[in-house]
Amino acid sequence: MTKITENSIEELAISCLEQQGYGYIYALDISPDSDNPERETYEDVLLVGRIVNAVRRINPDVPYESQQEAIKEVQ
Repeated sequence: MTKITENSIEELAISCLEQQGYGYIYALDISPDSDNPERETYEDVLLVGRIVNAVRRINPDVPYESQQEAIKEVQ
């Protein structure tokens, strides 16, 4: 019988998401002490820069103030 581990579940989830067209970035590549940090601390759960970019890309005709309000709601 195969033992199910957290790592095997994570690998399966990553594989399933990649098959759906999502990209995968290794966490340490965007960590606070990396060359391309996307969070200020390891405690930051949200990648706010990505959320801001997505809101702007998806809603280009929505006023800036409304975009900011939506981002605050997500946070």
